[in-house]
Amino acid sequence: MQANSGMHWGIDIGGTTTIIGYLKPDGFFKTATLETNPISGPDSLLKSISRIIDETDHAPYSAGVGIAGLVERSEGMLVSSPNLPGWKDYPIRGNLSSMLNCPVAIDNDCNVFALGAIESSSIPDSGLWLMITLGTGIGGTIIHDGTILYGSGYAGEFGHMAVEASGKKCLCGSTGCWEKYAASEALIDYYKKYAKHAIYISPKEIAHQASLKRYAALKAFEEFGTWLGIGLTSLYHCFSPDGVFMAGGLMGASEFFLKHAETEFHRRCTRTWKVNVLPSSSDAGAEGAAIMGRNRTK
Repeated sequence: MQANSGMHWGIDIGGTTTIIGYLKPDGFFKTATLETNPISGPDSLLKSISRIIDETDHAPYSAGVGIAGLVERSEGMLVSSPNLPGWKDYPIRGNLSSMLNCPVAIDNDCNVFALGAIESSSIPDSGLWLMITLGTGIGGTIIHDGTILYGSGYAGEFGHMAVEASGKKCLCGSTGCWEKYAASEALIDYYKKYAKHAIYISPKEIAHQASLKRYAALKAFEEFGTWLGIGLTSLYHCFSPDGVFMAGGLMGASEFFLKHAETEFHRRCTRTWKVNVLPSSSDAGAEGAAIMGRNRTK
């Protein structure tokens, strides 16, 4: 029987991209970034992931998967994901474990990001903290004394908290969800509202335009920040946390919207604003997933 390699693999499956890497005693190493391409389905993506891992490691010790959506951890199942339409009740753990021939753990992508932040002491191991990721959607995690709180299984789905009861329709089936007003698609929509000839533009380009003091970009970030502040106010009222940690692809542009979020927060709430931005790293989710896989195979 072949001995395992000692390598713990981490996979971060987002609505747009998937990041793969491995954890060894001397650190985490990213090996690949793939287009998730949700329309091709989960089988196709898992086969690509398995092939990439096998090119480097024929006998993985473990693998961890963080994925955007509702995850049934005990069954290793992705229940549903608004950002991955059509991916429903899919047994990721079982299928990927068969492909890799090693134990596989799975959790929501924000939770595995939080695991990495807890491990590195970026998030304190005492107190009640909220973790929020901003990107294609909004992810959330509740952390108490260094432990993630799951409730009955799915706690932390802040992105699907309603902030506008009769507002925009969300793929989750509800209307007015926070992530319809304070995630990537919303930022692009705000920019198009203020710009005269915008056809396609990315959040990265909007941030560049904001750095040049362009009106449409600055106004887009102001509206984005206002909705962010509305949601944060509700979370403070519900949890009364010691503070909030924020991360994700959009936080690289936080200088353009976080001040507007704070202004809206103070307009609505008497609590002290304690919002911290975690260092940006595109592979932090995959590293957290690798840590999860390692911890669950100890």
